[in-house]
Amino acid sequence: MTQYSDNKPLKVASQILAAIFFPGFMPVYGLLIIFNAPTFFAYDLAVRYGSLKGVILLLAFVNMTVVPVALMPLLRYRNIISSYSMNTRTDRLVPLAIGSLMYLITTIIFYSFQIPGIIKSFILGTTILSVLILAITLRWKISVHSAGLGSLMATVMALSVRMYANLAAIWIPLILISGLVMASRLYLNSHNPPQIYAGFALGFLTLWLALVVL
Repeated sequence: MTQYSDNKPLKVASQILAAIFFPGFMPVYGLLIIFNAPTFFAYDLAVRYGSLKGVILLLAFVNMTVVPVALMPLLRYRNIISSYSMNTRTDRLVPLAIGSLMYLITTIIFYSFQIPGIIKSFILGTTILSVLILAITLRWKISVHSAGLGSLMATVMALSVRMYANLAAIWIPLILISGLVMASRLYLNSHNPPQIYAGFALGFLTLWLALVVL
């Protein structure tokens, strides 16, 4: 990859966007959308499972975000990754494997709870997506940021279809955010266009199938 330009404001803005929409945050963002989207399901969830919402969010955040991120300094210290940005394909393999394992553990835990099926399907979908990304990364560098954004878009669309709800107030800003984040990944030369588009398509299709078909 060539180096990005010296336009510092754009560089900083791109890095901030990449940090805010770090792939490890996507399961939590997705759950927040499911819990708070203006649908009957969200209302029913608040009434019947209100006390579990915090537990679900905390469990997802700790297992799917905190633990993988907390292991990064160890991976860097052991030279398993060459940098925290993980710009090379090989740098991503062990972190993705750790993430996939934590996602699988979280899925097993969630399926032991008496919670709505759509939440279980969402967590299962994110786990399948993580494993697919790992498998692809063995041979080719795909954009994990784009895959995460695609999964969020699929979650909103699936909610809209399943709940007959107009969620334009969510998916329109999400389209704009996705465009900005994907453009930032291109600007930072972290990916090329095929890697960006393939990531978004993979994330969207995987979560759509998990939420609408499974």
